[in-house]
Amino acid sequence: MSFSRFFRLLAALLAILVGFSFAAKVQSGKVNYAVGEVFLHRSGAKQVIKSSDPDMNKLKKAKNVKEGDNIETLLESEVIIGLPDGSSFNVQENTIVAITKLSFENGENNFITEVKRGSMKFDVQKQANSKSKFKFKTGTATAAIRGTDGFVGTSKSCAVASLATGNLDFAINNDESTRAISGGQTIIYCKKNLLVMDLKSSGNQDLFKALDSVLTDTTLSADAIRKAAEEADKKIVEKQNALKSKIQCNVTPLPDIVTSSKQVITATCSEGTHIRIFDNPVRSDGNEIKLDVEWAPSTIGQKKIPLTCFFDGDSSTTTQCGLVTTYYAGTTDIEDLKGPIPLTITSSTPVEVCDPAMATIEGFFDPADSNASLTVSLGKYTSQNLVPLSVNGKFSHSIPVSDKAGNWNEKSIYVKYQSAQNGNQEAEIPLKVNKSCKAVNLLPPTVEIYANKCKAELALGQTKGDKAIYTLSVDNVPQKEVYFDSDRKFTDNLVRGTHIYKFHVEDLAGNKVELNQKLECYPPLKTVKVNFEKGKGRFEKGKGYVERLRVPPPPHRYSKTFYRQFSFTVAGLPQNDPDYIKEIKISLPGNTILLRGSDLTSNRIDQQIELTRGEPTTINITVKLKSEEVLTTQKTYEAH
Repeated sequence: MSFSRFFRLLAALLAILVGFSFAAKVQSGKVNYAVGEVFLHRSGAKQVIKSSDPDMNKLKKAKNVKEGDNIETLLESEVIIGLPDGSSFNVQENTIVAITKLSFENGENNFITEVKRGSMKFDVQKQANSKSKFKFKTGTATAAIRGTDGFVGTSKSCAVASLATGNLDFAINNDESTRAISGGQTIIYCKKNLLVMDLKSSGNQDLFKALDSVLTDTTLSADAIRKAAEEADKKIVEKQNALKSKIQCNVTPLPDIVTSSKQVITATCSEGTHIRIFDNPVRSDGNEIKLDVEWAPSTIGQKKIPLTCFFDGDSSTTTQCGLVTTYYAGTTDIEDLKGPIPLTITSSTPVEVCDPAMATIEGFFDPADSNASLTVSLGKYTSQNLVPLSVNGKFSHSIPVSDKAGNWNEKSIYVKYQSAQNGNQEAEIPLKVNKSCKAVNLLPPTVEIYANKCKAELALGQTKGDKAIYTLSVDNVPQKEVYFDSDRKFTDNLVRGTHIYKFHVEDLAGNKVELNQKLECYPPLKTVKVNFEKGKGRFEKGKGYVERLRVPPPPHRYSKTFYRQFSFTVAGLPQNDPDYIKEIKISLPGNTILLRGSDLTSNRIDQQIELTRGEPTTINITVKLKSEEVLTTQKTYEAH
């Protein structure tokens, strides 16, 4: 069949589908795969889906699930449920879920479930019907998804949702607010705290196991949970990379467009690899493997077929080892019916951007109208007309994406087709930008600091749409770590004394900025005073502190002057640290002694002074502190 003839066939199919293809109503999901101990509770009766207990296997086998069913899995158990359009749901180990809504009619999916314990993984096809609903409820929140994959779970009264791709709306029960997350993000709602994290293992079932273990400690703060999650994320990524190094799979792609709802996926994997789509895994001996996949004939639209693999000896650690995408155009025997070809996007969705930092959109349109226009838009950018650049209606267009380009926060790419002959059509394609990729994340964060007394006022910049970790260290000892997701101004308190501060900011891609400054903080010290040595004088009204000395008269014609050690202590300093002293001025008749605080090694001052027998000598003392406080006192010597 020629390419143009196929398009006419596709157009005819789409025209008649509304009339008869979506008539059937389906109210059940098929059990595609089960392992371990899996049970179904229906109408008060217990049925077995899978069990190692022979007595349990005597129960009626459940081959599908429907509204009102409760599914229970025990340890090291799971079950995969398939929907008519090719979407799948994986009830993980040690989980109880209640299916409150399950129906498929006229292209509209309605699937609502309550996760009472554990977690549920999902891989949902892009929905052609905007009325389709996929919701996962927990005791504290509800997650709504559309054309995405990830998991939703509950742990110790905490709700968790995590996405590998796509978008999810997270609504907190008894709260009108909704928080949206996208692929690569994980959200936790725990003890009225909402935590959103960018984790490379988001959507991976091992992440829920790790978070479930962390959340058992109900005393952890939000920052402690974040740190534990990031540590778990690193370990999961390392484990996944180790697994991927063992598994080498070459998956043959399907055609861009298929007209059969039954397809065979061909893969060649390294020996010891176990591969599956939604059903039982097949072990590879190194030769070609054929895997069947099927969806309802009426579910026209884009299809994604994920392949999951594990290696000999460890079935609990899995990874996605392939993703096949195609556009299912439906089946018909009608030949050569004429009609406009619909604008169709054949790119995998969402369009993922990392390295290279390019968003590429591919698809086809009706080439019959050479005067038509086709443009691709992202943010402020709109391409030139792609119709003259396309061959037989097939188009491909790439757009650079980065923070420097100013478009990395966009969520969608728009394709617009305008034709006086075929009508106007538009397509919106979700965009997923991996901001941890250096090719995309080009601009390092900035930080400005202004020190004012005992506070450091900071301004964080170039983090809009990025995530940044701010670390404060004092004398090379880390003091705090804070996560930011936008530009902002904030204040940090300085530690008392003079210290070396390191202000470090690092974004998702490892771009960093670091400032090192020597800063001072000397708050008022209300209890500081000057003390003279005990037993050497006393305070006298009108004279101040007076010390009387008995000095023998000098021989005839000798000078009456003599020298004595003058001592005092600046008391009340923290740890008696002289660093708090800015300067000390000692004023004597005819002489002034100036001592700088930086030269002092103790808060005790000892100074040789000159006195005269028979004459009083008054010494004035002024102590200036770095806190801007000034102490003044005096001492008088009377030598007789």
